[in-house]
Amino acid sequence: MPDKDATLISRRHAVRAAVTLTLAACVLLPAGGLASAAAGSHATAVAGTAAVAAPAETRYDRIAVQTLDDIVNGRFAAATAHFDPTTRGLLPPAALAQAWTAYQAAFGSYRSHGQPADVASGAFTVVNVPLSMEHRPGEFRVSFHEDGSIAGLWFLKTGVPVSA
Repeated sequence: MPDKDATLISRRHAVRAAVTLTLAACVLLPAGGLASAAAGSHATAVAGTAAVAAPAETRYDRIAVQTLDDIVNGRFAAATAHFDPTTRGLLPPAALAQAWTAYQAAFGSYRSHGQPADVASGAFTVVNVPLSMEHRPGEFRVSFHEDGSIAGLWFLKTGVPVSA
């Protein structure tokens, strides 16, 4: 059944590419369609521009919060350290920096983040981290392979459902 295996592998690569490319679409959301609800009650403090991480429960949480901390502090090469090869190719450090800049232009400067929450989605574990931004709340979302590598990441408005 080599054709079935090839189709499955092709589908996985297409899903990864679509997941990663969604980042650009989420960053360019129109300001009128953004949620304005208050950020989660477990927001962590910011010391200067450094994120002070809340205790993370899982290895995925720890990697997600570290990746966010690297992004917030402008360490974009470090933020890509856990990317899988496909994500690394589609979202190199310079593109990640541009996405973060565009997100802050829409949502305001980063202030703090809340507790990460994990959701299973097919073969992935998705970690959602609520963000407190200057103008409106947002969400940092990272999807992980079982081995802990990052399959995709997004800067979102609040309330965007995790899709399978």
